[in-house]
Amino acid sequence: MAKFYIQSGNVCYVVGACDVEGAALWAMHRIMDEKICDYEDAILESDVSPFDLPISDAHLQDVPQAVPYEAMLEGLAQFDETILVSERGFGHDDAGELETEEIFHQWRQLMQAVDRLHDRLG
Repeated sequence: MAKFYIQSGNVCYVVGACDVEGAALWAMHRIMDEKICDYEDAILESDVSPFDLPISDAHLQDVPQAVPYEAMLEGLAQFDETILVSERGFGHDDAGELETEEIFHQWRQLMQAVDRLHDRLG
């Protein structure tokens, strides 16, 4: 596994991954997981049920069931339009410059697959 430096917006991580896309996906997942945990903690501390939030079904198309929409938006807001990936260090893009939207789409597909597996096993 190679070491990659990921940089985009407020995101700055060093991750181990097999390839450039895997490194960007891992950074995306770390940010989204952090925002989801923050969101769930805030819901638990409040008296608001997550089922009472004013979100229409149109907003939730292709959103993994286990991922709150607001948390995804907060996580995505941490990134710029592109994600710089380097094996040399921060501030370089020698390994690639990936579109954040594409990495987010891949992450979302991965989470949907995990949801389906969970539903089948659970």
